[in-house]
Amino acid sequence: MGRKYEQILVPYDGSKYYKKSLEEAIEIAKKFGSDIHLLHVIDALTAVPPVYDSPDTVIDMKKLERVLKNAVSKSDLILRNEILRCKENGVDADYKIITGSAADVILKFAKKMEIDLIVMGSQGLSGIRKILALGSVSRKVSELAQCPVLLVR
Repeated sequence: MGRKYEQILVPYDGSKYYKKSLEEAIEIAKKFGSDIHLLHVIDALTAVPPVYDSPDTVIDMKKLERVLKNAVSKSDLILRNEILRCKENGVDADYKIITGSAADVILKFAKKMEIDLIVMGSQGLSGIRKILALGSVSRKVSELAQCPVLLVR
């Protein structure tokens, strides 16, 4: 039998809850000798501003690609710094950026990578979630994940 919490997943969303969840994951990883996987999910529907205001408007795919590429570049830079932060604390870490629906991508990634623990913020950044006690992504992940989920406030 391997180490407890050998593989820890920390979904990145840039919120204050993410920062706290990474701090918690680093402490757990130091105690158990775990590896941390940071995962940022870019939802094309929310990352890209509305590009048309009528059904007759033609969507400029090159513009959409540029916006998504820019979002990935910004995330890449941020996550590289977070990896350095983990390594400075003596924890091995890597990251992945995937486009899709946040909860679905997190769940699929956790299953594929055989994650032992997901540590995530109880709320994210987007609109209505700010007034909910538990964000819709964290709620779905905590209900459907095949491993323990630690929600950080």
